[in-house]
Amino acid sequence: MAISYRQRGKKKTWDYRIFDKNKVVVASNSGFKTKKEAILEATQLELELLHGNTIDSSVSLYELWQHWFTLQIKPLNKSDGTIEHHLHRSRLILNHFKNKPAISIKASDYQAFINSYAEKVSKDTVRRLNAEIRKVVQFAKRDKLSITDFTDGVIITGQTSRKTKTEKAITSTKDYHTLLKALKANMAKQYNILDYLLFVQLKTGLRFGEVLGLTWDCVLHDSQEIYTYRRYDPRKQEWRPPKTDTSVRKVPVDSETLMYLSELKACQTKNLMRSSIQNTDNHIFYSSFDGVPSNHMVNKHLRELLKELQIAPYDLSATGIRHTYASIMLAYGIDIWVIAANMGHKDITQITKTYGHLIKEKAEKENNRIREFLVA
Repeated sequence: MAISYRQRGKKKTWDYRIFDKNKVVVASNSGFKTKKEAILEATQLELELLHGNTIDSSVSLYELWQHWFTLQIKPLNKSDGTIEHHLHRSRLILNHFKNKPAISIKASDYQAFINSYAEKVSKDTVRRLNAEIRKVVQFAKRDKLSITDFTDGVIITGQTSRKTKTEKAITSTKDYHTLLKALKANMAKQYNILDYLLFVQLKTGLRFGEVLGLTWDCVLHDSQEIYTYRRYDPRKQEWRPPKTDTSVRKVPVDSETLMYLSELKACQTKNLMRSSIQNTDNHIFYSSFDGVPSNHMVNKHLRELLKELQIAPYDLSATGIRHTYASIMLAYGIDIWVIAANMGHKDITQITKTYGHLIKEKAEKENNRIREFLVA
């Protein structure tokens, strides 16, 4: 291979061309302010070509995204909402870079793209877009495409959210136990699958889809745990994989929860036998009237209970029950890493982000204890 360098134009910028053994140009680039910059890129590219990398001077970033999406995202069977987020990012890529060859996108081009997007959206949204494009570029590089990772070193900015989203939850331990007591009273009076579902979610902090995805073999009586490894979508009536790898877990429960689950199984079996309806997937939360309950049904039942008991927030949802679990565990002084693991988080980042105010309160209490110990 051979490389030639030229200084051209009114701005006196440098370019390079790489020739193969037949003197055919296999790669080129221009617009370098100094010859040294051109040499650095050209020699690195030549080295990659000698190691078997390939150059596709026509493939666009959008086409690389399509290739990555088809092979790495589609097989994961993600939810419609998640897929739409990916498609939205692909449209941003296409609208900005159009058919521009990916190998000709420079770090400055990409930074300008990110800066433009950051003028309209939050920093977190910009970060997600950048993370996706970086995955696309890295996937292309693993495919031996000779492309510079223009995402490397990019500065992420964004707009401050006008309204910080506050996750709704019951933070009072008294209200938490009042709700549990009301659910137990309901379960003693009549068989309603929704009472059992809310009770179990309050005791485990499972995601709504995870609760619906529980089957009777997930109840581990000997170890006093509930095993979750998948989710269920009641709207589409189909199984979903776990949200993340750490979502597959065993959550500790008490003997009371196991007792109510045994009671539920007996009631469910009796009712299904009467109606001749088959619970083919062995769902825990399944009734002969409605099958697997919907999110709307659960939220409606929960809010009616909260209003009756005068427990705020009155518009709490099934997702809020999960946040309630975390809040109560923090209030009881359970180690934050244990809470994160039981909730299916890989680390404590999400816990500290969502419940920072509670953690701060706990830290202040601990600091007061330190002050007491330091008193001579």
